[in-house]
Amino acid sequence: MSSAALPEPSRGELRRLRSHFQFSHAPFSKFAWAAHMFDSASQKGLLHGLLLWLEVQGIALVTGASGVGKSITIRRFAQSLEESRYRVIDFSYVPTTTHGFLRSLNRKLDLPNRAHTADLFDQVQRHLVGADGTDRPHPVLIIDDAEGLSPSVVDLVRRLTVHRLDGEDRFSVLLAGTERLLTVLRDVSLQPLVTRIVFAEQLRPFGLDDTRAYIRYQLERASVSPKLFTDDAVKKIFQASLGKPRSINQLALQSMIASTVAGRDEIDGAFVTHLLQAHPLYRTPSRRA
Repeated sequence: MSSAALPEPSRGELRRLRSHFQFSHAPFSKFAWAAHMFDSASQKGLLHGLLLWLEVQGIALVTGASGVGKSITIRRFAQSLEESRYRVIDFSYVPTTTHGFLRSLNRKLDLPNRAHTADLFDQVQRHLVGADGTDRPHPVLIIDDAEGLSPSVVDLVRRLTVHRLDGEDRFSVLLAGTERLLTVLRDVSLQPLVTRIVFAEQLRPFGLDDTRAYIRYQLERASVSPKLFTDDAVKKIFQASLGKPRSINQLALQSMIASTVAGRDEIDGAFVTHLLQAHPLYRTPSRRA
């Protein structure tokens, strides 16, 4: 049976959060700067792999569960690229039709609009492959949340990369999304694309050691004592979050708010257990005997 729900903090109590912990800025925020990203073992491996992939170029695939840190890792990767060598073209929203995708990509490249899909395709392909023969930074097309694409749009991306009978890669493509993207790629029409993927990696959640280090990192950056969470509290958060950074943020911040309401200066395992039992997103429904 779950315990009684924790009282909802009032506005006044929420304002006490900053003064209670005396932090320099809010820790565990969902608005994270890529430059200040915590590097887990899995994220370090992905960053290194992506940088090596660009030396080969072509098509790359990154998958991982929602909330595991794909987007911030890819932003960190994109920001690390030298502008003199690479031109990053990223999509925060991708239309689901081929015509809409091409129109959006043409706008992204500051190319004029065309009425016909074929004209849009030819125009953007000429631009990306550098048909004008000028020396330019290598274009890197990054498509995040690609699990929402239809097979026809994914295949369109492949066809854009075809140049001189696959003799060379004039621009590179990074497809990123949840495991649902793998289901999309199983479509038989996408086998030509799948066989051309030169780098593929799945971003894993944090392990317990990474979770410990991540919580300490967030607290220290906010000028809060790293001993605020006991080791047992960290373990409870790790188990409930399944090692997903977004869920760790959610539970850690909720714990800090609840401890401020309760007037506590330490968050231990029992306190986190009580919070989890009351949390509508994490509590386990009670079972009838």
